[in-house]
Amino acid sequence: MLSRTVKHLLENVLPAAHDYVAAEQALSEAYQRNPTAFTAEAQLAKRRAAEVAIAIDGLADRAATALTTTPDNVRTQVAPLCAINGVLRDRCIDRICAVANAYKHDGPLRAKHPIVSADDILATGLGYGLDGYGVGKYSGVEVFVSQKDGTSWKMLGDIPWALAGWFAFLARQGVTLPEPAYTVCNISLPAR
Repeated sequence: MLSRTVKHLLENVLPAAHDYVAAEQALSEAYQRNPTAFTAEAQLAKRRAAEVAIAIDGLADRAATALTTTPDNVRTQVAPLCAINGVLRDRCIDRICAVANAYKHDGPLRAKHPIVSADDILATGLGYGLDGYGVGKYSGVEVFVSQKDGTSWKMLGDIPWALAGWFAFLARQGVTLPEPAYTVCNISLPAR
């Protein structure tokens, strides 16, 4: 029933997440070489973050078709499952959806989205103590989302937490993925 969703996850989402991590690593290396000249690497990291967000958000469309419901309803079911080691990452599915739509449409976005436009997706230093402890990089620059409410969230956090939610959702639907775990943004996530 969810075969197209699983195929998209394995063939598009996970490879896009891998490409994003590689772009974040290139951004770190460029910043270490010259902290004033990393524009090209920052743009690539932002683009890769948007591409993986679009791929993740595409899971909702495919699952909605298979389950004869709406993508928003599917996202609502996935959202409370976006936890790693019992720690929920609030609204990460909403931010992923917003980044996907901002990259595709720029803005203004729907009122439900926590960001206004693609201008809210930034590649810069977020700073110590912002977002969650141990999430993302410990220093340097990385891609983050600045929400309407003034809070900022690292894409290196939202992506694995969102995929943890998707793995849990698919397992609840009776789907068994080929591997028992997948590494996303350097975090091993159980898939069953």
